[in-house]
Amino acid sequence: MTDVVVIVPARDEEHRVARCLDSVGEALRRAREQGTVARAAVAVAVHRSADRTGEVVAEALAGLADVEVFCRLDPDSTTVGAVRAALVAAACDGLGLGPSPDRWVFSTDADSVVPHTWVTGMLEHAEASAAHCVAGLVDLEGWRAHPAAAAAYRGILAEGLDGDGHRHVYGANLAVRLDAYAACGGFPAVPHGEDHGLVRRLRATGHRVAPVHEPVVLTSARMPGRARHGLGDLLDRLVSGCACCAG
Repeated sequence: MTDVVVIVPARDEEHRVARCLDSVGEALRRAREQGTVARAAVAVAVHRSADRTGEVVAEALAGLADVEVFCRLDPDSTTVGAVRAALVAAACDGLGLGPSPDRWVFSTDADSVVPHTWVTGMLEHAEASAAHCVAGLVDLEGWRAHPAAAAAYRGILAEGLDGDGHRHVYGANLAVRLDAYAACGGFPAVPHGEDHGLVRRLRATGHRVAPVHEPVVLTSARMPGRARHGLGDLLDRLVSGCACCAG
């Protein structure tokens, strides 16, 4: 049996975070029903929000049944990497989850929706490949770009695919064994690319990373995104660089 804590950073996400947390709660519930997961927890960092994100998070967490919850107000972290790293540390301390091979940290974003097979699917991949980390893909919600920009995005995705695996990394769809996370130093406190940074640290310390095509997380296609140089900025650049869109 496995213990799982899902971490979710949230900044000015009052309109999306409840849907995210509901989907996470459902994925954890199903994993527990199937006997895959023993302890299930959701941890949220409300990061420098100027809207009702904190209130919405509190209401959403209160509505999750049979799931432990943890909420951290983070007014000080200046990078998304620092937010994720501080949340993992605080949540594990608050929930009493020390590094162990049978404990996993799952990462997603407040503007994302995970499928109900998310937790069970990622853990199945981890077991099948003896992996310390599983890196999944995302699909876009609400991106109504010109066909040329959409084709450019599909080209970027295709370039990163490698048979049954891929070379993409998304903080919205990532799972890492807690002992491996602790051993490699966790998320780096960088302004962007903290998900790639974590995977690089894991590989550099000899841990196995399994890039998988399923399950896929649905994530917002807003432009620009909350994090600079993230997915939203990439989509914005593709649209801006498309002569048909710019014209």
